[in-house]
Amino acid sequence: MRTTVDLPPAVRRRAEQLAVARGQSLSATIAELTIRGLSELDEPVSIEVDSRSGFPVLSLGQRITDEDVASALDDM
Repeated sequence: MRTTVDLPPAVRRRAEQLAVARGQSLSATIAELTIRGLSELDEPVSIEVDSRSGFPVLSLGQRITDEDVASALDDM
């Protein structure tokens, strides 16, 4: 499924570096990171559609900031 995601520049650069190091596409790397991150949560995931934008919105039980994502990428 094709989805548009807005990533902060630093997060995108780090994900691209990781993709190159692993010999994966950026999409495969982001999918893997997403699956790993979601598997660590105790909260059930719910997906809704934003009424204004029409984009899917994931409810993960906690707010995840750009800094959280960057930190998770740095830990890999």
